[in-house]
Amino acid sequence: MFLALPGWLNGQIALDQVFEDWANLPITASAQDHVHARSAQVTSNSDWVFWRLELGEEIALDETIVPHNLQLWVDNDANVNTGWLQPGIGVDVLLDFAEGEVRRFNATGVMTTLSFNNVGLHMAPTYSGDDLELALDRDMSGIDGNGVRWQWIDAMHDEVLPAAPELTALSSSSPNYLPVPLERGPGTQLRAMWWNVNRRMDQSSPAAAMGRMVQAIVPDVIGFSEVDDVSANYVRGLLESWLPGTQWNVVKDDYDLMVASTLPLGDDFSSVYRSFPVVLDTESLWGLPTLFTSSHLKCCGGASNEDQRQSEADEYMAFQREAMMQGGVLDLPEGSPVLFGGDLNMVGLAGPVVTLQTGDIADEGTYGPDFAPEWDGTAMREWPILQADRPMDYTWRNDNSSYTPGKLDYAIVSDGVLQVTRSFGLQTQDMSAERLASYGLLASDTWGASDHLPIVIDVALTGFQVEDTDLDGVPDAFDNCEEVANPLQADFNGNGVGDSCEDSDQDGIWDALELEIGTDPEVQDTDGDGLTDGAEMEVFGMDPLSNDSDGDGIVDALELLFPPTSDCPGDLNGDQAVTVSDLLLLLAQIGLGC
Repeated sequence: MFLALPGWLNGQIALDQVFEDWANLPITASAQDHVHARSAQVTSNSDWVFWRLELGEEIALDETIVPHNLQLWVDNDANVNTGWLQPGIGVDVLLDFAEGEVRRFNATGVMTTLSFNNVGLHMAPTYSGDDLELALDRDMSGIDGNGVRWQWIDAMHDEVLPAAPELTALSSSSPNYLPVPLERGPGTQLRAMWWNVNRRMDQSSPAAAMGRMVQAIVPDVIGFSEVDDVSANYVRGLLESWLPGTQWNVVKDDYDLMVASTLPLGDDFSSVYRSFPVVLDTESLWGLPTLFTSSHLKCCGGASNEDQRQSEADEYMAFQREAMMQGGVLDLPEGSPVLFGGDLNMVGLAGPVVTLQTGDIADEGTYGPDFAPEWDGTAMREWPILQADRPMDYTWRNDNSSYTPGKLDYAIVSDGVLQVTRSFGLQTQDMSAERLASYGLLASDTWGASDHLPIVIDVALTGFQVEDTDLDGVPDAFDNCEEVANPLQADFNGNGVGDSCEDSDQDGIWDALELEIGTDPEVQDTDGDGLTDGAEMEVFGMDPLSNDSDGDGIVDALELLFPPTSDCPGDLNGDQAVTVSDLLLLLAQIGLGC
């Protein structure tokens, strides 16, 4: 069940990796034969110009982990005679995404090299995709007229979109974004929060800002990261001083993660590298425990970091798979909610966040098979979390960095059992004076506390219906033989298909029976007599473990051709004649082992 996200009015865009708000806007340019640039849209308000670019393949706009050479040329004043003069356009700002820089040209074409942050560029997603949106701050980039001319350049594939530079009229309408109330959403049962505090909890000024923000949010459970410099007892003391009258339970792993909760805590698992799963005792809320995880995946770009981030996502999902299986590491009751979040450092390839939603494990040899992480057999959902006072979902910002503001912090929820009633990221810089005062906040609090803003999600239990087709007590989502009862889930070769419904050697006998009687489930003809195990058992009533079932010194296959008691040797189908059909019957039962 989904709740509508905070909205936008009058065709305004939210930069959030969700593209429904573009649906009613015209496609400005398209070229379906292009490898990269397939279609483009543009819109604006008084503060921002927004572009959407649909590609023919997935790239990371601010990384070259997937090679590309993509540029956006912008003619701020729509004057073809000023700036860097190119056919049909006078380029004032050139965004070079492969080089990670901005080239700004004055009226006579003299160039200055700047960073993306110098022109107020925001992009989504932060990781790779084939559908991208970005925004340019009109003041910072100098787009101050009534129109802008632009063109996408794909130099790697010698493609441009549109074919000729496009002149677009600019809107003067205000953004009209509706601020999100910081109070709990209607019907909320649990408020969860994740926050990378940048090792500042023991610093007085950042800690004071953190305190004001926690007082405004009033969470039930917090997943902290970058807290390796403080103890669990220290953080407990801070929380109880910030929220007088509350009692907090705090546990810490052996890396830099911590979980703090006003609810009792059950088992915790520090053995999962860079993720810290903890069981919340939520029986009083919804009669089931909750698996809550604080995570902090490997930072930054580069192939080795990409590989490690994917490995860390794989390792956690292997843990969740085992936690949800009957007899697994936790043996969670069916329908128990799962909340995973934290600083995932999602730059470069999308693989890790896809794995964490879908259970699609990249390294199955190390971490085991894929699985459906929802109780109903579907994927979990990475919930779009916009800032409370800005229609953008970035959660990290450092204007002195080469990276643009980006979404590094995520909340992934089992939306098959949970309804999200409210969500937001708390970014105080954009809040009005009235809003700040009403919540006891200062405009400087978010970035004074950390380089990450806290993300908040309110949830309520909705429940679900367990599908168990074979009525063996194992939900279809986790059953390795959905239509064959096998409560023990035996799988001798570990390939994810149960022995009760797999015939590995295709000899006509299920693996489970072969293992029971002693034949080899990976060899068609265990006794090597020229007949498949299935033929011997099911067709001819012979012993698949002996090549001479009756001990008369004649191999079973030959005995079929010349049975000693037959008055018609070679008559295998009993029609009192030896024909080609008898030969075909014999050949059909010979195990070829291929």
